[in-house]
Amino acid sequence: MLGEDPALLRAKLEDLKSRLKSLEKEIEELKNNRDSLNEEVKNISVSIRQLTVEYRSLKEEYLKLKSLKDEIFNEVQKLKSERSQLREDVAALSGELTILMNEVKNLREIMGRRRADVFELRERLEKLEWEYQTRPLEPEEEKSFVERIRGTETLLRAAERYNECLNRIRSLRTLVSEKRKRINELNTRIKELSQKYLEVKTKFTEIRSKANEMRSRLSELIEKKEALRRKADEYHNKLHEKFNEMKKVKEDIERTAILLKAAELSQVLSRRRMELYEQALKILERYRQGERLTLDEFKLLMEFGLLEHAATTGSS
Repeated sequence: MLGEDPALLRAKLEDLKSRLKSLEKEIEELKNNRDSLNEEVKNISVSIRQLTVEYRSLKEEYLKLKSLKDEIFNEVQKLKSERSQLREDVAALSGELTILMNEVKNLREIMGRRRADVFELRERLEKLEWEYQTRPLEPEEEKSFVERIRGTETLLRAAERYNECLNRIRSLRTLVSEKRKRINELNTRIKELSQKYLEVKTKFTEIRSKANEMRSRLSELIEKKEALRRKADEYHNKLHEKFNEMKKVKEDIERTAILLKAAELSQVLSRRRMELYEQALKILERYRQGERLTLDEFKLLMEFGLLEHAATTGSS
């Protein structure tokens, strides 16, 4: 290595220093990019935490509204089921009323215009039966009594049935009226609950839409955060590689500087030795001419082996 050209080593050293500056610039740029991305990741993380809190609150409200909506819906269905049953009952009762009204009409035809009195008919029947049993009757008279008894019995049964029908009709009308009243109450309540259901459903739909948008936003932010984190990791890995490369360049600079210094020193020593050799040749010439030399001058001649050369030249 001592024979290397200092100029080449100096050029290599300059190249290495230039590479070091370039690496320092690249490292600074990579570091800035990495730190910028990490800062962005940090900001996005804060946004994700805030949005998550809002989403959880919104989801809680969403679940409450869903529960309320389902509760109202079930209540409406229950009331509608009751109303449907009441309508069936009213229809059945109305059918029974129609039958009874027709029967009353027929009974009126049997009884005639004058409404028969049950108690009066019973007394009349009892009287006729008593007379029939206690009076001696002629055949024609007996036949008349039997017909009168049968007619009175028919009227009595018609009157009793007529009263039964009227009582049942009054009872049915009261029952139908109560059921229709209940149906009207149910209609009012169903209308109120249906309106409330629509309001809750509208709000529920709005919150569900908002929650879906927020969930999508969260997914986007998380995806963006992960992408930025991966990019930041890439910069960090490149930064690590550049640091290792810079370390190697610094080691090469230090090694080249040492080699350059050694080469320059070797060059200086070679030049100095050449000057000493030229000086020794001059001393040798003086020695051949018989001049007296100093001890240092003899040492210099010995160092370059010129004394032997001087002796050989002198003997010839």
